[in-house]
Amino acid sequence: MKIRNFLLAISAATALSISAKSDCELHITVAHIEQGEEVPEQTEDYLLTRLTNVVTASGVTGDDSYSQFFITGKFNHIYQDVVPGPPMQNVLRTSLTLYIGDLNSKKVFSSASFELRGVGTSDQRAFINALSSITARNAEFNKFLEAGKTKIIAYFDANYQQILAQAKRAAAMNNYEEALFHATQIPSCSKGYAEAEQVTLTIFQEYIDYYGVQLLTAAQAAWAAGHDLDAARKALELLLQIDPDSRAYPSAQKLLAEIKASIKDDRDFELRQKYYDAVDIERRKIEAARAIGVAFGNGQQPTTTYINWIR
Repeated sequence: MKIRNFLLAISAATALSISAKSDCELHITVAHIEQGEEVPEQTEDYLLTRLTNVVTASGVTGDDSYSQFFITGKFNHIYQDVVPGPPMQNVLRTSLTLYIGDLNSKKVFSSASFELRGVGTSDQRAFINALSSITARNAEFNKFLEAGKTKIIAYFDANYQQILAQAKRAAAMNNYEEALFHATQIPSCSKGYAEAEQVTLTIFQEYIDYYGVQLLTAAQAAWAAGHDLDAARKALELLLQIDPDSRAYPSAQKLLAEIKASIKDDRDFELRQKYYDAVDIERRKIEAARAIGVAFGNGQQPTTTYINWIR
């Protein structure tokens, strides 16, 4: 994959992030579940959206991006009936059990049940009204959420050394996206964060060095193929993707100077270069804020997440 395409893909990759502390983010995915009472498809979608919104209101941002940790729920109906009208009303009484758990170890970290009641002019509306009681102000929900956070942090405290060992092995094989995926999993509230930060910085430097050399080689080949305006534009597109901290950057600047000297009378190229420079500065700010590891994790995410082991 071209480095530009990879980095642009990062901008679409986010994860559901729970603030365990003001300076701590944990990543979790909102997942479908394979058991419990059957509900209309729209109801399940609404539940997932509701969970995302409620956790967001509790200090969380995110979507269904991949994470080892998940939050989900299942229904167990107690009572359903239709009351004659007008208007005809659907009456629902159900129990919603929520879970936070670990997909890898197949362990539930936290669970809580909520008895819900809803009335509506349709089955779907009854479910929506019933779920309205699941809010960020719900004390039981917040207790459930905090219990899950505590278990996730404890997991990282106990396993961060193994996670970082995975990161180093991946980096040694030039699998830098995978390496950064592992290294950036350790949250700042874990006792392993300081070590993880250093490992992450080391791997990221290796990453920009490795791809910087690849981009420089490609730019040199593009320029050598024509030594004209078209070749210059192709080379420039590659050179502007090289991070200034990459060991390839000084050589990239020399090549850029050579190209500019060869086409110095071309006003169009000068304007185009200034445009790319401005765009590149802004892009670097955005890319610096993106988690390369999250993009890798999303690329590994299976189409369906099976968690029917929950009891």
